[in-house]
Amino acid sequence: MFFILSKILAFFVRPLTWIIGLFLISVLWKNKKWRKRCFWIALGLLTLFSNQYIANRVMLWWEYEPVPFSEIGNYDVAIVFSGVTKGSKTPRDRVYFNDGADRITHTLQLYKEGKVKHILVSGGLGFEQVENSRAADRLKSFLMLAGVPDSVITVEPDAVNTHENAVKTAEILRRDFAGQKYLLVTSAFHMKRSRLCLDKEGITFDTFPAGYLTDTPTLNFDDVIIPRANAIDKWEILFKEWVGLATYKLMGYI
Repeated sequence: MFFILSKILAFFVRPLTWIIGLFLISVLWKNKKWRKRCFWIALGLLTLFSNQYIANRVMLWWEYEPVPFSEIGNYDVAIVFSGVTKGSKTPRDRVYFNDGADRITHTLQLYKEGKVKHILVSGGLGFEQVENSRAADRLKSFLMLAGVPDSVITVEPDAVNTHENAVKTAEILRRDFAGQKYLLVTSAFHMKRSRLCLDKEGITFDTFPAGYLTDTPTLNFDDVIIPRANAIDKWEILFKEWVGLATYKLMGYI
């Protein structure tokens, strides 16, 4: 139930939802004064949230800084939270990635360079999409295609959100890898919530951010002047994370 409610809440805090709602009010409301106000507010929000330079700077502030591979030590277990594949896409004879695929490709690189010995992948079906494959299984399939042995991959296939990722991962670590060194790998924008959830479970670990959504900020004409749909996407991700943090704090998950 919490998972469904969180998705509904995420819809209502999206900037694009506000903008469309205000434009609709500016057309349908009988009060001319408020119709005009809503129109200009919607236009102002659209201008703000579609500015690539502003969105990139805010996301750059929020994301964890990248860590050079040369500065990464050796770890017994790399922990990867899923959420970077498409489970409903067909045909099902391959793995389909969306944004954030660096979570698993960088984990693969860590393994190939001998910096991690074992990979624990966590993630289930989300909305119980029974006809889809489980997220962790899809990532395991990719790792095995890349030459990682089945014996060094552990799958946690039931978690449907970050809180459950942390809880179920902690259970496996305490049971099968107690007292070892752990490295959490997830998207840079998602690292704060993931880290706090795993901290709550009493696990000691280091972090390796991946899946960056930002570019080096530059004051060029395209980013500053031309509206970009990609900028709105960045804001929606940020609002989702902020609401997620507030909700998790309220629920006692962090």
